[in-house]
Amino acid sequence: MTSRDVERRVQTPDAPARRAGPLPLMVLGEIRTCLLPHSVTLDGQATEELLALVPGATVRRRERPCALAFSPRKAVGVDCHLGWGSTAEARVVGTVASSVILVGGRVAQMSAHTVVVRAQQKQRRPWSHYISRVGVTEVIGALPDRAIADEELIAGYLSVPSPTTLDLGSICARQLEDIRRSPLLDQNPPLLAPITRLRWSAQIGGTSGPAVSFRLDDDLNRTAHVIVRRAEEIPDAVRFCQDVAVHDWLLTVIDAKVRAAEGFVDGRQVDLLAPVLEHLTHLWMPGAHVADLMRSPWRDLQSKANFSKQWTTRVEQVHNRIEVATYYATRGDHLTGEY
Repeated sequence: MTSRDVERRVQTPDAPARRAGPLPLMVLGEIRTCLLPHSVTLDGQATEELLALVPGATVRRRERPCALAFSPRKAVGVDCHLGWGSTAEARVVGTVASSVILVGGRVAQMSAHTVVVRAQQKQRRPWSHYISRVGVTEVIGALPDRAIADEELIAGYLSVPSPTTLDLGSICARQLEDIRRSPLLDQNPPLLAPITRLRWSAQIGGTSGPAVSFRLDDDLNRTAHVIVRRAEEIPDAVRFCQDVAVHDWLLTVIDAKVRAAEGFVDGRQVDLLAPVLEHLTHLWMPGAHVADLMRSPWRDLQSKANFSKQWTTRVEQVHNRIEVATYYATRGDHLTGEY
């Protein structure tokens, strides 16, 4: 966690603030995505009960083209260091904005981010100043040499955090676990699925429109970088990263299930693959819930990473394997293991 682990629950606007202020140096974020540990899809009322994390604040919901719900934002106070490059650090004070997103009543996401800006004063200010600006952290004092170089800041953020540096991962992990342990959930999911992690950064400086890069680091960890033209577009970049994270998670799950089913030729393939078709395939709608501004980056990402092509191929493969496994199971050929 960060140096103090000061968490405050405050009533804030449902959407990220678009107020004027110092130009952000960078936006840093993390998203954890998982299957909700519950046997059935949550309906609207159950969703609101689960996401009612801030008393008196509104749970935002939409039903078309796919059910999507956002918990009220919470502010996690931080007073710690932010790594710049391999060795340099700068003190940051402020808040991290966190929220839970529920997709289709089935998939849960914990999203945390902070907008990093230069402090307008050299001294640390009272907490009342920082808590009034949810999701903003201020760099206090002089910045290290070349501190505003984008590569240095991103490298520092992506490095392994120390006990005194900003750690969005621990914030996400703790709050996601709180949601997963909710007494409203029966802890009986229809299939087993991993938790994926997307660490992302965003900067202002694009002249020809938003741009994005995306990388698979390993089986469960990813990184993304977004460039937008204006500070007012940062909330759209946050939502874009959440949408990318949930679709990457869907791909990760279906890939894992197809690999797991390779060792079987009988009804056990059906047991592994059928829940994917029943509970997850209808959630594939890349870009359906992002701002018009961010549709172009989604198309660019699709053309480079072929998300939808991968998904379509895997879904067809799941259908074919179920048909073949059912065919041989009815013939009894699974007893010999021969096709």
